[in-house]
Amino acid sequence: MLTLHTSAHYAAHLIQAGLIVESTRKSGGVVLRIDHPQFAEYVDALRTAIDTHEADALCKALLN
Repeated sequence: MLTLHTSAHYAAHLIQAGLIVESTRKSGGVVLRIDHPQFAEYVDALRTAIDTHEADALCKALLN
């Protein structure tokens, strides 16, 4: 498991099956599978996020 992002609100981890995004404040999260059409774009966006706010926004978009 490779951690792409952690903050006071969200965590994003890359695993063999895909991308796990979870809220650190509430229970629950989502798994974006490797075969999802936008998988590569989300991983790239999290890796190249300018700051924590941008990465948090991406995580929030996936959770909603």
